[in-house]
Amino acid sequence: MFSIIMPIWNRAEVIPRAVQSVLNQTFPDYELIIVDDGSEDNVKERLQQFLSEKVVYHKIPHGGVSAARNFGIKHSQYPIIAYLDSDNVWHHDYLSRMHSVFSQSGSITVAAYCRYNIYRRDKKNRLYLSGVGGKPFNFSELLDRNFIDLNSFVHSRDCLEYTGFHDESIKRLVDWEFILRIANKYKLVYLPEVLVDYYLDYCGNSITQKEDGVSACRHIKEVNRVYSGRAKIVHDMVNYTWKNIPDEKRHNWVQMQNKKLNTSSFTAWGYPFMLQVEPTNISNLSCPPCPTGRAELKRPPRHLKLEEFKSLIDDMERYLLFLVLWDWGEPLMNPELPAMIRYAAERDIKAVTITNGHFFKHEDYIAELLQSGLSTLIVAVDSVSADTCGVYRQERDLNEGFTGVEKLIELKKKVKSNTLINLRMVVMKQNEHEVDKTRRYARAIGADCFTVKTLNPSCGLTALDSELVPKNPKYRRFTYKKDTLERISVDRVCLRVWTMSNIFSNGDVVPCCYDYRADLKVGNILERPFTEIWNSQAYRELRKLIYNQKSSIPICRECYTNFQNSEYGMFAEFTQFKSRPEESFLDKCRYWFYSPQVRAVIKRIVRKH
Repeated sequence: MFSIIMPIWNRAEVIPRAVQSVLNQTFPDYELIIVDDGSEDNVKERLQQFLSEKVVYHKIPHGGVSAARNFGIKHSQYPIIAYLDSDNVWHHDYLSRMHSVFSQSGSITVAAYCRYNIYRRDKKNRLYLSGVGGKPFNFSELLDRNFIDLNSFVHSRDCLEYTGFHDESIKRLVDWEFILRIANKYKLVYLPEVLVDYYLDYCGNSITQKEDGVSACRHIKEVNRVYSGRAKIVHDMVNYTWKNIPDEKRHNWVQMQNKKLNTSSFTAWGYPFMLQVEPTNISNLSCPPCPTGRAELKRPPRHLKLEEFKSLIDDMERYLLFLVLWDWGEPLMNPELPAMIRYAAERDIKAVTITNGHFFKHEDYIAELLQSGLSTLIVAVDSVSADTCGVYRQERDLNEGFTGVEKLIELKKKVKSNTLINLRMVVMKQNEHEVDKTRRYARAIGADCFTVKTLNPSCGLTALDSELVPKNPKYRRFTYKKDTLERISVDRVCLRVWTMSNIFSNGDVVPCCYDYRADLKVGNILERPFTEIWNSQAYRELRKLIYNQKSSIPICRECYTNFQNSEYGMFAEFTQFKSRPEESFLDKCRYWFYSPQVRAVIKRIVRKH
């Protein structure tokens, strides 16, 4: 069960005590790997009496403690790694208690630690107990000062695949740096029991006495500072940042960045930090690419109720950072939408929603929306010409939309709202000639930014490439075979089913918006909490089906992930007119560097060379 790694360098006089503390363990399933890091004393002779099938000795050229630990790990065989330095000792039940933590937590636990006694020497060279180390986990506190000793720390072997081994390039504070790396990726379980005796500066050749710690400390803090209570999401070309989130939420966000899929159990690494929630499936327009507009939704018209939304947030509050509040309907038709956003914002969950601009005349409602904590309101403009505005959004009143959005921006100033107003244009061949004019309009009325989104020319099983795809390749989402509108197929793994879900206004949970009829439904939040649905058998079986047999699912065959994107992909333009108060100079540089225009130029240069 445990592979115990014990590095040693010229400590023949103390190592028997450390080895004996391992042999005294009540938990018998272990191997002790002693790695002699080029010692010049009689270490091997002192160890001879202990060597057996369970206690093995290796000698390597002197390369430092990290190199010795890495050598030991590579020559170990058990699934849990533990560490004991040659000048410290474990209490007899250390392995037993640490094993109990892993047993109780199951596969979720990848690292655990306990408390430890700290012994020092006084002026007369006598040992005394100076204190007890270890306390409940908090990443920010760990970054400020290490309170986890490696001798009290165990981790699963698997986590090294994602965090890497011990860093052999640094000489001081190596334990702290290694533990921070694991803590940044995985949940650490704290066992509030003293099970280790740690002897500070017990030997004359300790790293603490020989190596400078100030520069190493500064380097470690600078490298890891970005992870301390911070998170960042880019959605629809807009940066959203969190500067002080709880450890559990931060850990879940980091965990979900893991792109290596768990294809053994098909369980996700964590819970979604982003959800797409449909406030309503009712729309006032009839848009040809939309199943609501084509009357193909096959779901009764329904608003999501505030209490249902609150129940979802209460269930997912520990993990959620971001909500996309739209799907197959006009969100502003739900009278309780502002109250929903406020409830989420009070829990530091940012939200973005979209509107076709027909509901800005209800000033009290819009004022409530702007003061709810809404991060971004996307206003779908699409056209500044009456001749083309009805192609994509039928039954739209262009004049009403323009008047409304201008009142919206005036009202935003009046109530001093921080909501980002993003004028959005979905570009197609009928309106591609109006991009410049629409951008000028967005700037003139005082919008915060203007985005040009490329059209996904299909919905479900209906492909509309020939009818709607722009002539200018810059405004196309996909790359097509030469002189045709035939898409180029690619074989990509669907990551979305592992990272987030769509929740419809009737509570149905589906893997994505393509499943607008809920053919792949895995549960309903009105019947069962989302946290229970996420890694349920039904969801795991769906992930397995999509991973292994995606082409057998009709809606998956038409998914945009199956086709080669153009140079611009989903967005052809992002133009920011105003900076947000919380944006730093670095954020502004990122906006420029990652803009669709700059990305396309970089791609062309790379392909050319």
